[in-house]
Amino acid sequence: MRPAHPLTLSLLIAFCPLTPQAVAGDLPPEGQPTVSASMGPVQVDTPLAPEARQPPTGLTKEIVFHVLAGQIAAQRGNHRLAFQYLLEAAQLARDGALAEKATRAALAWGDEPAIGQGVALWLDIAPDSLAAHQIAAFVRLRREDLDGAMYHLRRLVNLTSDEGESGFVQLARLVHKLRPPGQRMELMELLTQGEPENADAWFARALVAAGAERNDEAVEAARRATELRPDWTEPRLFLVQLLKDLDRKEEARATLERFVAEHPRDQGLRTLYAQFLVDDKELDRAREVFAAMLVESPREPDVLFALGILSLELEDLVSGRDYFTRLRETEERRDDGAYYLGRVEELDHNPEVAAKWYEKVRGAHSLDARIRLARIEAQGGDLDKARERLRQLRDQNRKQAVLLFLVEAELLTEMDRKPEAMKVYDAALVAHPDDPELLYARGLHGATMQRLEVVEADLRRLLELDPDHADALNALGYSLADMTDRYAEALELIQRALALKPDEGAILDSMGWVQYRLGNLGLALDYLRQAGAKLPEDPEVAAHLGEVLWALGQRDEARQVWEKAQAKAPDHPYLLRVISRHHATQDGSAP
Repeated sequence: MRPAHPLTLSLLIAFCPLTPQAVAGDLPPEGQPTVSASMGPVQVDTPLAPEARQPPTGLTKEIVFHVLAGQIAAQRGNHRLAFQYLLEAAQLARDGALAEKATRAALAWGDEPAIGQGVALWLDIAPDSLAAHQIAAFVRLRREDLDGAMYHLRRLVNLTSDEGESGFVQLARLVHKLRPPGQRMELMELLTQGEPENADAWFARALVAAGAERNDEAVEAARRATELRPDWTEPRLFLVQLLKDLDRKEEARATLERFVAEHPRDQGLRTLYAQFLVDDKELDRAREVFAAMLVESPREPDVLFALGILSLELEDLVSGRDYFTRLRETEERRDDGAYYLGRVEELDHNPEVAAKWYEKVRGAHSLDARIRLARIEAQGGDLDKARERLRQLRDQNRKQAVLLFLVEAELLTEMDRKPEAMKVYDAALVAHPDDPELLYARGLHGATMQRLEVVEADLRRLLELDPDHADALNALGYSLADMTDRYAEALELIQRALALKPDEGAILDSMGWVQYRLGNLGLALDYLRQAGAKLPEDPEVAAHLGEVLWALGQRDEARQVWEKAQAKAPDHPYLLRVISRHHATQDGSAP
């Protein structure tokens, strides 16, 4: 038979896809091998028998038979037989891909001599195979043959470097899987000996040290890499992020600002700097950084998107509309552009225009866009259409059914149709019994309807399922303090909630309110001032604080608190009821 064209054999292998998963169950993807810890010595560099070195014979019937037989054996879970057939096929065809599949079958089988035999053939056929050297190195490491492993690891470094990549960095990503972590550093130090001026080697040491939680060494190694290669961005980004993760944020920012000053046109560094500014709430400065980047790359989608988002955060709708329109024009991230143009128009009180944009959205924002469409329909007076849209969405998105029930109930509540909202919660809990979100939401809704039996039933059931649900403890405690005289019981629940979330403004408010109900006005004032500092925009907290101040005789301050809150939330019903109860007019004066 005439020798087959190499493509013919490739096609045969492709149509017999002996993937690592098919061969070895839970083995990692190719290039990430593992070996059972129980393995003993494995010879991966044993000289091959002469018959294994025979020249390729082409695609013979015998080769085809062995490949197909190996594939069938692997599919049936007989990895020993798969190895035997595939190894024979690889020897006959002198094909590296078949040798690899034979080796992975041996790994799945867990037979150390077979693994050694497979790797030896593989490396004989393809001596520059990265994956083969990886497996060989891991086998050696598992048997604690450090010298043997070092040969293959050094080959990996050289081969990867020959391909234009950082061999040491690739090696770091390989050895980080070793246990214990100390072994990783020992190995990396050995591999980088004699490389004091190699930036790749230092960066690799930084990566491994960080993975082993030897943070000071990681920082120093990353710094050394940046000094040795001033134009290499990756270790700079790594160093800054590492400092940030170690809660050395001021040092991280100062380091990053120095890097940006040294490399003012580096997009990666400038993007990270803008993210730091966002984290520090310096949104205007962050937008300036992105705007400067846009001058150099006017159609860069990610930069346009960032500028659009920052403009929305800064309530600059004109700029936001411009950036998202330009984003759409790039033909990239079109769904992001449509979704956020809808958000812009909603914020600009153009619901009809917003709806048209939301209808164009597909992909990740699709569900939220359609929920927003339903809100626009409900607020425009067509509540029935909105509810029908939400029902259809529930049918199409079963995994999001709970969310969509919650949205429908919330819309009804906003339309002051609380009994209908309660029916939606009831139906939702029939379909999804004991769902924590639904129990919590129906419990809170019961409180708005002064239905204590619903509040207690749902929140106590939620606490049976999750005794440390701080929000449920707080909501039940507050409801008991506000709607009953069971103050001691309410106090115990709120204390438990506060122990779980000591800085939560809503829980501090509840504690202040129950202390007020207990007559402990000084304690109540202290807790409510803390709550007000945490939630300065919350009209209910302001109502409570003013009420305690009034009870303490500090009526001028009480009026000031209420006035300030009423200016921000002129129609808040609870705030208005409190003011009315104390005979205060809307301008804050007493009659």
